[in-house]
This record gives sequence, C-alpha cells and structure tokens, in this order.
Amino acid sequence: MIADEGGYASVTARWIAGDGHLYDDLWISRPQGIFIAYRLIFALFGTSTEAIRLGAWVAAAATLVVVWAFARARSGPRVAALATLIFAVFVSSPSIEGYTANAEVFMAFPAALAAWLLLRASRRGWGAWPLALSGMLIGLAILLKPSGVVMLPVALLYTWLVLPVTLQSLLRRWGLLLSGLTLALAPALIHGWLVGWDAFIYATVTYRLTEQSGVTASFDHHLTALLTLLGRVWEMLTLIALTLAIRERARLRRGLAWGGARGALQSATRAGIVAPGLVPRRLAALAGDADFLLRLWLLGALAGVAMGGDWWSHYLVQLAAPFALWFAPLVVGVSRGLPRWGRRAFAIVAIAALLGPYWVVIKGDPERMAETLFSHPGYPMQTEVASYLREHTSPGTEIYVAFDQAALYYLAGRPAAYRHMYDQELRALPHAYDDLLTMIRNPDRPRYIVGTRQPGPFPDNARRFWSEVGRYYHLEEMVDGVPIYRAYE
Repeated sequence: MIADEGGYASVTARWIAGDGHLYDDLWISRPQGIFIAYRLIFALFGTSTEAIRLGAWVAAAATLVVVWAFARARSGPRVAALATLIFAVFVSSPSIEGYTANAEVFMAFPAALAAWLLLRASRRGWGAWPLALSGMLIGLAILLKPSGVVMLPVALLYTWLVLPVTLQSLLRRWGLLLSGLTLALAPALIHGWLVGWDAFIYATVTYRLTEQSGVTASFDHHLTALLTLLGRVWEMLTLIALTLAIRERARLRRGLAWGGARGALQSATRAGIVAPGLVPRRLAALAGDADFLLRLWLLGALAGVAMGGDWWSHYLVQLAAPFALWFAPLVVGVSRGLPRWGRRAFAIVAIAALLGPYWVVIKGDPERMAETLFSHPGYPMQTEVASYLREHTSPGTEIYVAFDQAALYYLAGRPAAYRHMYDQELRALPHAYDDLLTMIRNPDRPRYIVGTRQPGPFPDNARRFWSEVGRYYHLEEMVDGVPIYRAYE
C-alpha cells in the first residue's frame, strides 16, 4: 500500500468510526469525494489492500467503457478497439502507479463521462439533461481530485467554440453546465460549512494554492521533477516520437506538409489549440467536433498534471483517456501507410513500448517488485512493521511514523499522533517542525515512533527531532531494518 492510499484509507476508516473530525485532526488536502469513494469500497469489497485496488480497477474499467464509446463515435469500431487496448495497458502501467487506488483513477471516470456527454449533446441539439449532467460529473471529478477542475474550462470552451452560437444559446448552455456543477458541489460545501468553513477551505483550496502547487514550486523543483517523470515513461515517449516521425515522413513524401505561418495557424485552429478568434470561427469545426473536444481535453489534462507542481508519475493517470483517444487513430493512420514488413516492425516496437514498464513482474515476489518500483525502503516492510505495532498496542493508541508512510497507520489500525501525515506537508508548513518537537516533549506523547530510514523534510534533516526522540524514547525493536521507538514509561 502506497502512502496516498494509506492516507485516504486511514482518514476514511477513522471518519466512519467517528474517531476524529474531518479537516481537523483528520487532515488531508482533498475534498470529501475521495473519502466517499473509499467508503464505498469498504462497504462493497472490504478493507484490505486488495479490496481497495479492486475498487480502483472497477473505476478504471468503467472509464475504459467510456473511452470505447467516445472513440467509436469519433473514429469507428476498429479505432475504438485499439483505443481501449492502449488505455487499459497505459492506465495500469507500473511506471505511473496505475494499479494503485490514487485519486486520479477515480476522477478519470466522471471526467471522461462528462466529455462523452458533451460530444453527444453537440450532436443531438444541446439537450438540457446532457449538459446539466456533464456539469454534475465535472463537479464530481473536482470532489475526487481538485485537478478535475480543468474539465470546466474544457466544457465551457467546447460549448462556445465548436459551432457558431448565439449569445442566448451560449448563456443557456453555460447556465445548464454551471447548474449541474453547483448541484454536485453543494453537499460538499454544506458539509464544509458544518465542519468548519475556514478549516475546510484551507484544506481543500488555500493550502494547495499557497503552499504546494505549480505556482509555489521553484523552477529547479519543476525541472527536476519533470525530468524524473519523463524518465519513468521514456518508453511511451519514444513510441510517440517514432509514430509522429513516421507520419511526418509520409506527409513529406506525399508533398502534403504544411508550410508558412498561415498554414500553421490554421492547422492549430482546426486542432483546437489556437483560439478561433484569431481566424474565422468556423475553422474550429473543420476537424470535427470530436477532434476539437479531444484536443481541449488533452490540453486540460496536461494542465491538471502540472497543477500540483510535483509531477508525480500517477498524475499521468488523468491523461490516459484523452491520450488513448488521440494516439489510437494516429497509430492506425501510420500503419496504413507502411509496407507489410514495416507494419510488423512497428507493431513489435509499439507492443514492446506499451508493455515495457511491466517487466517488473518477472521479479515474482511482491516485496522485490516494491523495492524496484519505489525508492522508499519502507514499502516492503509494511506488513511486518504494522503487525508489530498491532501486537504491542491497543486500539486507539496513537503512533507517529516519521515522516511519511501514512499506510502504516491504516495497516496497523492505529491513529496518527500528528494530523499532517506526509513529508511534503511538513516541508511546506513553517510551524510543522515546532509542532513535532512539542509533541515529543508533551507528557501525552505518542506511544511509538517509527523511523522510515529517510532524511527528515527539514533544513537540518530532522537532527533536532531525533535528538528529542533520544531523550524521551528508547529503541525497542528493529523490524526488517525499520527502527521502532517506544516512549519511556
């Protein structure tokens, strides 16, 4: 179980049990949607790691059906079959942690369904229900993962620019979209008011904007994190580059390459990348309504990936659906222009690139796979450490895992002694270090502190923290190399 899953599961379990207050001692910078999703998984499938992953699989499978429906409406059944295959392989890829129950997996379904409904609405006279339901689905996507908000400008731009529209019709479309959005967000806002408006807004909006987002991160951080992300998906990037190169070579050979600034501008407009206001608006629809919507969706998904500023690989899950829909027709078109031997060679390269990240399965053992996939040394030892904590504490005993690995709280079934469970939060919040030092010195200090064998997220690498731990705790056990400290009686 990864840290994100552990945090969601731990907060959900304690919330269900009435053991704490959301956005107070149960604190994660997410709206309520992800906790509702985990609560449904607990009710339908169980509370184990396997059950949580099964819930994520159901969400991904539902998204796959929407990808098929969109691709069929855009390009026909053959391309739809390939698009679903590409989506299935990419969205599950170990390189992007696609097999985990991250929030992006759940958010992708309502986002994709909203896009498909928008496409249907544009082809069937912009009915009220499809538009309102699209707005509701966008609201649901936001509640599951805040970066789902990128679907709102996608919907607003599509309903405006796909075809010429009068002001009255445009206001009607936008009104229906925003009405659906408001209806979806209303329960969350009411709940936020009930639990404490300031705390709710800070956790779900203000914290990310001011402390941990693409705006607050430094250029060096962006560059390093982005290069790391690109390194994790190099196989897919290589395949995309190869496919585009083959397509452009074929265009050049046929003498159909676009030239001149005007041609580039018009092609960008037809793709929906440049605002049609720069050239006659009717050009926006020349490539087709589905193409225009898809390109808006791709740009929105890319913006969603960039919003957090951390460029974590699982952010790419939200890009999987529009990517598969864009890439499948490209592959089919390129394949048709190749000789038989070229198609076979291209197919081999494509399959190798798509399946390349799955090579870790040859490790066989889950612990060995975890050691390969994650740089964090604590992942493979979770089961043993959690078992030790359960055996040596009673339910309700607070523990602290320094300074990450929220999954241990859930697997051990013990509450976190400090509400911020992730090292990024500790690094971002200026008062966090002093809070932890005060927690250790307090007579009600947590019974156990678990080391995760990583440097602390503080300027001194947490040397003061461990110095205080040495004053009030003793090393009780080493479980597979993980130190477990117990407070002096």
